[in-house]
Amino acid sequence: MKSPFLSLALMLGSALSSAAFGGIYVDQVGYRPFHAKSVYVDQPADSFFVLDVSARSVLFTGKLSFWKSNDPASGMTLYRGDFTDFTRPGLYTIRTTAGEESAAFAIQDTVYQAVWKSSLKAFFFQRCGNGLGLPYAGIYAHPACHSADATFHTTAESTGVVQASGGWHDAGDYGKYVVNAGVTVGTMLAAYEIYPERFGADNIGIPESGNGIPDLLDETRYELDWLLRMQASNGGVFAKLTRAQFEGFVMPHADNATRYIYQIASTATGDFVAMMARAARTYQAFDQAFAQRCLTAASRGWQFLEKSPTIVPVGGFRNPSATATGEYGDSDDSDERLWAAAEMFAATGESKYRTYYSLYYSRKTILNQSMSWQNVSALAHLTYLTVDFPGKDSSIISTLKSSLQTFCQTQVTRRNASAFPVTLVPGEFVWGSNSVALNNAILLIIGSEILGNNEYRDVALEQLHYVLGLNPCGLSYLTGAGTRRPYFPHHRPSASDNIFEPVPGLLAGGPNQYLSDPVLAAKFSASTPPARCYIDDQGSYASNEVAINWNAPLVFVAGYFAYASASTGVRDDVLLPERTLLLRQNYPNPFNGSTIISFELATGGRVRFRIFDIRGGEVDTGDLGWLRSGSHAFQWKASTSTGLALSSGVYILELKGTGQVAVGKLILAK
Repeated sequence: MKSPFLSLALMLGSALSSAAFGGIYVDQVGYRPFHAKSVYVDQPADSFFVLDVSARSVLFTGKLSFWKSNDPASGMTLYRGDFTDFTRPGLYTIRTTAGEESAAFAIQDTVYQAVWKSSLKAFFFQRCGNGLGLPYAGIYAHPACHSADATFHTTAESTGVVQASGGWHDAGDYGKYVVNAGVTVGTMLAAYEIYPERFGADNIGIPESGNGIPDLLDETRYELDWLLRMQASNGGVFAKLTRAQFEGFVMPHADNATRYIYQIASTATGDFVAMMARAARTYQAFDQAFAQRCLTAASRGWQFLEKSPTIVPVGGFRNPSATATGEYGDSDDSDERLWAAAEMFAATGESKYRTYYSLYYSRKTILNQSMSWQNVSALAHLTYLTVDFPGKDSSIISTLKSSLQTFCQTQVTRRNASAFPVTLVPGEFVWGSNSVALNNAILLIIGSEILGNNEYRDVALEQLHYVLGLNPCGLSYLTGAGTRRPYFPHHRPSASDNIFEPVPGLLAGGPNQYLSDPVLAAKFSASTPPARCYIDDQGSYASNEVAINWNAPLVFVAGYFAYASASTGVRDDVLLPERTLLLRQNYPNPFNGSTIISFELATGGRVRFRIFDIRGGEVDTGDLGWLRSGSHAFQWKASTSTGLALSSGVYILELKGTGQVAVGKLILAK
């Protein structure tokens, strides 16, 4: 995407960032009707009004009250308004007495269904090895990639070539890493095992949809199949599969350099054992042969760990010389071993795993932080707490519950002290900070149910609000969701597919106060408030990259809140439209002369469009008349209302239907 008009589009992004919505902060996807709803404003005003987007009528009026000043994370002074009592479903904006207006948002029971669906389908777009076909990938389709994976690196314990295609591209690059797969797969399988009634959708739109198996499990199995190929004959697991150097910004099928499998690591092996043991339990109801294969692989991995009681390699995995791809270096494998033991105990009931977990579970502070690729202890403890299997120690359960309550109360305290509803404090706006907030939300969700405290659930939901717009940057960090959202993620397919809109459903890493890339270091300084150290720039890999371990907690949290009431069994209702108008990516884009604009209406109504230039000047309008519900398309010729040809550039499309306004960007390249 983007290259001839990158600077122009960046100018647009900058303008949106500074003033588009007058400092009014909302969840740009929306709110559930009977949950708390807040708006934040950074300029003094007496009152606010909730407006129906279509009729422009005021349906609710509320007071704005001083909230916080000199917030340490954002540096901002904020005023807050509450509209919890407004529960009428619809599409709205908020306007203040100062005349400013917010981005549009929905109020609807199923408002997060689209977020859950797109965040899960994003894993399909990260698939390696097979092509992404048109019926499932649409305009993001591409041929098969990396079918020659892989050659053993000279530092590995094996030689030659092995079939290791498949799995997910890890992040914005095309590498595949077992350690990062650990927390990712662990989170995905936990979502289903703990809440199967909420994660049973079988029609997300992947090739396996409709096969009677929840799509979350189908998609996760794609990664598990690759992981099984990464196990060595001695039971150990190779750390990663990458090139020696990061590939350029090319499509995956154009990346033809040699890709290597690197040496065995005990951190990777511990994660592998845990993933496979959990998979053995989860897939037992759907494919007993696969479940048994996973359990056998997990047992072989545990035997390797038993024979290697200290970390492998010595000091932990590190990239060899002349290799500069992701490392996921970790000098402590005790948390991976603990997680492996917990999952094997739950899967087999064998006493040796019970003994191991009981001996080591409290060697470190219990549940003092949520899970991450560096520390998966929380996943071990959550399995012990939430999975029903015999032989658990009641005193350990009591200790874990107490620790979980302390963690959850700490998150409530942090949320209350923050200007924006987030559990992060200065120092925690790290690389991938958005995932930290969402992983905190997972523990809050589980804590709310185990401990019977609804406030924990409410704070968990606020973390979703935070990443979808209630944050100091005033944008949704999720591609394809919200009026203000990332357009330039550090993501090679999105940067090289000649499509302006990036692949949807990908969560940007978020603010990084440590300014860990040159773009951040040039844009901000040590005095920049931590929560504002983010830029929508392809070069900012430390704030604007995407990664599977960041999407996984979004799948969990959005999926949990996606349904007002959950039923059991495989779900087929996830595709209920979130709003009345869905604008598709125009094709071609960029285009020369004319382009096809397609969209979907959930309900019939009159549809009009307007086209604006980059300065906001209206250049063309049209009335498509009254249209029935369903799919529609029209051709737009790049000319003004009076027939004058337009010059190359970025143009803004506004499409209005019944109760909905959709906005898109068109790139004219002559």
